[in-house]
Amino acid sequence: MGYVEKRFKKSPKDFSKMSQKQATDFILDLVGKLEDEKKSGTYISNIVKAIRSWLDYNGVQIQQKIKISNRDDLTKFADERPPTQPELRQIMNAADLRIKTACALVAFSGMRIEVLGNYLGEDGLKVKDFPEMVMKRNGIEFNDTPTMVIIRKNLSKTKKQYFSFLSDEGCDYLKQYLELRMRKDEKLTPESPIMTPTRSHLRGEHIRTTNVGDLMRKAIRKAGFQWRPYVLRRFFDTRLMMAESDGLIIHDWRVFFMGHKGSIEATYTVNKGLPKDAIEKMRDSYRKAAEKYLETSKKEKSTDEMLTRMNRQFLTLIGYSEKEIEALGNLSQKSEEEIQQLMKQRQMASLGLNGNGKQKVVSMTDVKDWVLQGWEYVNELPNGEAIIRLPEN
Repeated sequence: MGYVEKRFKKSPKDFSKMSQKQATDFILDLVGKLEDEKKSGTYISNIVKAIRSWLDYNGVQIQQKIKISNRDDLTKFADERPPTQPELRQIMNAADLRIKTACALVAFSGMRIEVLGNYLGEDGLKVKDFPEMVMKRNGIEFNDTPTMVIIRKNLSKTKKQYFSFLSDEGCDYLKQYLELRMRKDEKLTPESPIMTPTRSHLRGEHIRTTNVGDLMRKAIRKAGFQWRPYVLRRFFDTRLMMAESDGLIIHDWRVFFMGHKGSIEATYTVNKGLPKDAIEKMRDSYRKAAEKYLETSKKEKSTDEMLTRMNRQFLTLIGYSEKEIEALGNLSQKSEEEIQQLMKQRQMASLGLNGNGKQKVVSMTDVKDWVLQGWEYVNELPNGEAIIRLPEN
């Protein structure tokens, strides 16, 4: 409506005073002019839709069918492909912390740009919408990652509250960005906006949708691409679709994280929430999908994970089965001496020894074979058997 007023000099107040015929004639003229300018059918249709909605609100009903050429043709963005993970990495490298955070929330959580800040900049994503994020005097911590993100119903396009998750990489950007604001003496509260202007007199206020989009577009252009900011939401959708094909996540959950209506939507809204075990199952599926298809930086494995993997390999090589290894508990907590003792016990058992014994009795006819394996001959017994022992070194 703002565009129509600027371009055709008709304010919303003017439309409310029009008769049905005047409104119809105006719309037909508008469509004709825009078609002459070679505007796409979708573009014209969206403008007409807004005008008719406003007229309908003011009691002016347009009965005549408005014909728009090529209304159903695909737009110029129909073949716009989403970025790959390396390309998204380039965008992240071209962005500052604030823009990285915005890009991560859209690309890793699938939220619409309007969620970060609405059209008028009156509301948007807040600190309280991250229920597992804890603000401390010295910084930000997360009780669990990937962390849950709540999209409140007034920020949701479907007007239904839902949630998504933010990956470990996204949590790192968010943590650094909020801690930077804290170091600049901004007092963060649960009501503080996640995205806020940098100007000191506007700090702590929400940011408009158009401003969020401009910030993201700046990083995309700097990285050398011509995509729209919305392409990052398509990145989330298509990458999770690939994860779905691998069996890492189910279709209903992908639809739910996008904020679309689906079979899970009714469960979530009717039952006033999902049980904790279901949420944790969703978190685990998202984690696996994000690690393979969303995140652009691979995290180094933790020391515990490396120790577990290394000790498991040692025990497997010495003959322990998977079941026996699992029964040993947390391998990362085993000391080097404990692992060596476990290996020694298995070696002794493979040699037919129990405990710490170094001698055993074998048939006299087998002594030669045992000696060739490294055992020492000790003495012959009267019943056709012999004593052998392990060497001292």
